[in-house]
Amino acid sequence: MNEVLVAHRGTPERLPENSLAGYRAALEAGARLLETDVQLTAEGIPVLSHDDNLLRMTGRELRVTRTPWHDLRDLPASQPERFDNAFPDARIARLADFAALLAEWPQAQAFVEIKQESLDAFGTARVIGRVLECLAPVHDQCVLISFNADAVRHAHGRIRSGWVLGGWDDAARQTATQLAPDFLFVSRRHLPPDTVPLWPGPWQWAVYTVNEAPEVARYLARGVHFVETNVICTLLSLPEFRGPGHG
Repeated sequence: MNEVLVAHRGTPERLPENSLAGYRAALEAGARLLETDVQLTAEGIPVLSHDDNLLRMTGRELRVTRTPWHDLRDLPASQPERFDNAFPDARIARLADFAALLAEWPQAQAFVEIKQESLDAFGTARVIGRVLECLAPVHDQCVLISFNADAVRHAHGRIRSGWVLGGWDDAARQTATQLAPDFLFVSRRHLPPDTVPLWPGPWQWAVYTVNEAPEVARYLARGVHFVETNVICTLLSLPEFRGPGHG
């Protein structure tokens, strides 16, 4: 089961999201699938951040895409509204540092989501190029994903790719057919009733974000291949989700 559950932003149940400490904790708990978010700094350095605005993570009104790395690297990123001052040493991580961590765990894989704000700020070609440079040492362990269909098209043939659906309708199905990505990601809120089959195609399905064991089992029974969760450590502590070697 540790090859089914995806650690969404690391271990946000216990540690600041998208932190290297959070990803290491997930891996040490037995996770073999990770998901992270990428924005580019003002000079084009890929960093791990879901939001362009860093207020939620740092308490500061800064935009990743407008701020150089030297102004971000020492900025506490402890998610203060959630964790108060519990993690004063938490920092925004570079994608290159995440790749180095992933290289320590050759059986692990990562879904790397490129965010729209950076695509808007720097253009698809530049963003994809910079991200692929960082991921080159762990290329075979990574999947590039995005809500942006053009980004998925641009990545096609260069790295495994996944498209994140913005909804469930005929237009989305047509786009998915045209893209033919390796993975389709969909929010559980967008899925139709269980009686409606998942779209067949060359892809594997991933659903997000699911934090209850019975719900995970329900999606797997429906034919979903991967389930993203915010509570990876909790789920992997349950007997039904423990992988080999984790007693």
